[in-house]
Amino acid sequence: MKWFIKCIKYYAVFKGRAVRPEFWYFALVSAIIQISLLIIDVIIGWDVGIIDGIKTLPLFETSRLLLLVPSISVTVRRLHDINKNGWWSLLWGLPVIGWVILILWLCKKGDEGENQYGLNPTQ
Repeated sequence: MKWFIKCIKYYAVFKGRAVRPEFWYFALVSAIIQISLLIIDVIIGWDVGIIDGIKTLPLFETSRLLLLVPSISVTVRRLHDINKNGWWSLLWGLPVIGWVILILWLCKKGDEGENQYGLNPTQ
């Protein structure tokens, strides 16, 4: 939980580096929160149709919006930890191939010592 809270505190910090646990615990807690809110939306019956045929899930979609900037921020910092530019996070928009590349990079161990994005956060 400490990693999730750290990511929320530094929600708009795109400089520096993020270690693997910081990224993956943030992703895990975010997923748990969003799935829980999705279930609540459906149970309560808040899957409201604003326009005919289009449903919205207010709690789930609000959580997605609130977690968007912290998600981008921690992804950029995680990429910095392996000495990649944050713009590589745009690969999320490239189905399958982009996702595979990013997931492999996000799982990779960070650079030892200092790199162009700062000191090793584990030291």
